[in-house]
Amino acid sequence: MESLNIRVITLGCKVNQCESASIVATLRLNNYSASEGLEPADVYILNTCSVTAEADKKSRQYIAKMRKLNPECKIIVVGCSSQNAPKGFNKNNVVAIGGTLNKSDFVLKTIENICKNNQYNTLSNIILLDNLTESVEKCGEYCYEEYPESDKTRAFIKIQDGCNRFCTYCIIPYLRGRSRSRSIEDVVREFDRIESKETVITGVDISAYGMDINTNLAALLDALSSTKMRKRLGSLECEAVNEPLLDVMARGGYCPHFHLSLQSGDNTVLKSMNRRYDAEYFYGKIELIRKYFPLAGITTDVIVGFPTETDELFENSCDFIKNCEFSDIHVFPYSRRIGTLAAKKYGELHPETVKSRVNKLLKIKNESRLRFMRKNLGVIAPVYIEDSEGDYNVGYTPNYIKVYSHAPCGDIVDLKLAELYGDNGIIGIQ
Repeated sequence: MESLNIRVITLGCKVNQCESASIVATLRLNNYSASEGLEPADVYILNTCSVTAEADKKSRQYIAKMRKLNPECKIIVVGCSSQNAPKGFNKNNVVAIGGTLNKSDFVLKTIENICKNNQYNTLSNIILLDNLTESVEKCGEYCYEEYPESDKTRAFIKIQDGCNRFCTYCIIPYLRGRSRSRSIEDVVREFDRIESKETVITGVDISAYGMDINTNLAALLDALSSTKMRKRLGSLECEAVNEPLLDVMARGGYCPHFHLSLQSGDNTVLKSMNRRYDAEYFYGKIELIRKYFPLAGITTDVIVGFPTETDELFENSCDFIKNCEFSDIHVFPYSRRIGTLAAKKYGELHPETVKSRVNKLLKIKNESRLRFMRKNLGVIAPVYIEDSEGDYNVGYTPNYIKVYSHAPCGDIVDLKLAELYGDNGIIGIQ
């Protein structure tokens, strides 16, 4: 039975991507044939997401897609959505349902049971929320001897798990538990094993890295500065941006790309979201970044239609967002999550109001992105060529501009950013 064809399907964030990679590595080291992607298989592992109601729905829908590829398949479900609502996954073909911790160990034990033809009680395997306090090193995902060679062009390293912020709209702290950091030594050891040209440092809240182990993110980045590959940070909270962090990044080979989660540009809405800053503080961090990196790519997330957002407050947010001159904006309509404070305290805005505001902000996003790309025209930048689209090979600059060129895939090539290509990229020439 070790010849089972096993496929891992990942939904959601980069943290899930890291954990799926670890699942694949664990299975391969135990002589199972495992890889990522939705292809015909004997066993599927579905690594779910619950950041929005739509993510929950999409997670559940994947079970039907798997059954369509193989009506006799066996399905193992793990992740945030199954932690949040396990009974929603108790369907045909699902043999085990796990949560957010110990995914690799849980999957391996389930596969071993499948091979032994044992019966598995699907709803007896959920990890209780009370147990979401284990250190990251004990979560079963980060035994560095088992960390895989990435199947992707970039490697992803998770440096912490969990979140202590409890924003009123977000359910993730209830599903992932409190923030726990890996030791600097453990992260460095994993970095030393990676051969990828670019590595992304990620976590549920990397801004909180080290607070539980008497260190901080700048100290970790300093310890990783000597590594030769290009290094990129995942999403940051704005309070993590300070002179020591930016100084380390400037001299340590880190990409000048900062994803700072804004969520709203209006102070009243930010307060009702339990965000720990106001718009003026956030803008000060943008100015500090641009002091160190004048052409930094600064991207953000914005939630549109939060229940306390009036027409006037939305206009305030739009004005602030325009002033920030983001290189890109991820626009999300508010998603009510049962169990959060916002769901208990507030109603919801009319869907047409939210839709209209989303469309307006998407227009601002596109205009802001075009302005940023125009600022970079004429610049010579090292582009990591990763994929192909039509007649071009494509890759990204350190500040995360998509570049179309005829340079060979797999290389980092210095290209002149010559002209705009559509509304989301630039033609690069050697």
